[in-house]
Amino acid sequence: MGIVAGTLFWQGSGVPQDVMGILFQSMFFVSLGAMRKVFGQFALRSIFYKQQDANFYQTSAYVLGRSIANIPSSIMDGVVYGTIVFWFVGLAHSDGASIANYFIFMLIILVMSFTAGLAFSIFSSLTRDRTIGQACVSIAIVFMVLFSGFTVSRHSVQFTVLEANTH
Repeated sequence: MGIVAGTLFWQGSGVPQDVMGILFQSMFFVSLGAMRKVFGQFALRSIFYKQQDANFYQTSAYVLGRSIANIPSSIMDGVVYGTIVFWFVGLAHSDGASIANYFIFMLIILVMSFTAGLAFSIFSSLTRDRTIGQACVSIAIVFMVLFSGFTVSRHSVQFTVLEANTH
């Protein structure tokens, strides 16, 4: 996916809209990857309940352990995708700050991956089954896309509201 996104935005012109487009697409892709990881948690729920009823460990220990266990796969996904996109898109400028920009971009990708995974795992613990959890996570992603500010700009929303008030 990094190659597809990188070639789509190949050596961007530096126009802020293009840079925001690849950043939005990167965050969206990372969120979808985090969504994929959540659905395996439904199968483990019965084991967790059995062990919790037997007082094997506290719930916080389970959540912390599960969160730490997801870190290596998030790092691998983020580093591979982020590296390809960063160099293909041309986010590295010739001003000498390329390495610093790379690490900032990678930090953003990794933090988004971790936070999306943790946020979506809330849905796996709050819903009864996989189908309802999948629907809730999908709705959450739709809300994130709609309120990201990239798909619908603030100016078009204000114009529509002003236009509706004049009629």
